[in-house]
Amino acid sequence: MRTVRLFIVGTALTFVLWSGCTQSDPTGPVASLGSHAVTKYVAIGNSLTAGYQSNALYASAQQYSYPNLIAQQLLRAGATIQLFEQPLYGDPGNADPATGKASRLEILSLSSPIPSIGPRGLDPGSPTNTALGRPYDNLGIPGIPLASFLDTTNFTGNPFVDLVLRPSMFPKSVFQQVQVLQPDLITLWLGNNDVLGYATSGGTSPSAPTPTGTFAALYAQVLDTLRAILPNAKILVGNIPDVTTIPFFTTVGPAAQAQGINAVYGIHSSGDTAVMSLSTNLLTLNAQAELSQGKGILPSNPLPSSVVLDSDEIAIAQAAVSSFNAAIASVAAARGVALFDANALLKKANTEGYSIAGERFTSQYVAGGLFSLDGVYPSSRGYAIVANEMIAVLNQHYGMSIPLVDISTVPGIPAPAAKLGKGQIPQISRGALENIHKLFSTGVR
Repeated sequence: MRTVRLFIVGTALTFVLWSGCTQSDPTGPVASLGSHAVTKYVAIGNSLTAGYQSNALYASAQQYSYPNLIAQQLLRAGATIQLFEQPLYGDPGNADPATGKASRLEILSLSSPIPSIGPRGLDPGSPTNTALGRPYDNLGIPGIPLASFLDTTNFTGNPFVDLVLRPSMFPKSVFQQVQVLQPDLITLWLGNNDVLGYATSGGTSPSAPTPTGTFAALYAQVLDTLRAILPNAKILVGNIPDVTTIPFFTTVGPAAQAQGINAVYGIHSSGDTAVMSLSTNLLTLNAQAELSQGKGILPSNPLPSSVVLDSDEIAIAQAAVSSFNAAIASVAAARGVALFDANALLKKANTEGYSIAGERFTSQYVAGGLFSLDGVYPSSRGYAIVANEMIAVLNQHYGMSIPLVDISTVPGIPAPAAKLGKGQIPQISRGALENIHKLFSTGVR
């Protein structure tokens, strides 16, 4: 996961993008690529790039991945990229390893004032275009950290590596497949998982973000490697959102407080039971199931550390994001590539929200419209907003005039989402979000 802060453009472009006007086309020149030719576009990244949504990968959501939306707009601007190929996973999506059933979250019930959210217990889908005779254009692999870009061997346990790279047919690393494709336009959004897994597991798995020095060195290596094989390619990179501000962390605590719970008991990172103020600690969406069973109310029955991000862990996660983003900005500037400020987008979503074509978008869980039901990854419209932000940066940096995605043509979260108010704790089935943690724990570092 918007997972999740996403945004930077010049003042004029920002006004055009986030005003109440339609977003089908930018103002100014007729849609074009300026002085550039785009014959092949490749997207490099993780779950966000793959179009992961509501705890799963499934085709009806993948069609709204930001790379696929960008590809469609590139065609409108005169690119000759032909069909943008993705490793599609048939609905209802991939299986949860623990249950064998589809892991996709859905709104299950409106029988109470609060929606019930969880998997439907459906049989999973299966990949649909594995016979494609070349690497995919969308090389987003759910779960991978930055180090996986050049890796050829250490993907143990991540089922999405075989889905995306198909190593029995093609070279075994993301870099090698980019080299085969020879794109002249690349979007690169990697590094989120170098801190996100730490945060979503309550600082338990992994027990620390990737070290800053390691991250900076790897990021420089990634861009230098791309530049060595593609010296003339147009490259856009995205930075890392403040993961502690996504709905996965900002929903249960405030809702509990609205119900009169001002502090909870939990297992501190040291292993001791401690009183934790909801104003200085964050509860994950997984904490809802624990609270509903009475955990965290008495010191004798504390919340597990895995569903609590305490104040020290929050500081660690935020420091990692800050240092990662400083490294990304420095490396990008030194190599002349465009920078998409994902961090700024989520910050504004949290503090102000966005009004687009008469609809308001915020980072509120479900009802805000930006995030899918897992509280980590964007909704379809959230991905469309990301695509427009990236397009705006490409237009500014490379002198293009790629038209923007018309947000009104992208489906939103189903209407029952409005049932979820700010003072309510969503009813999410126990273990429904464990697929996210399994995913983050399979990458290499």
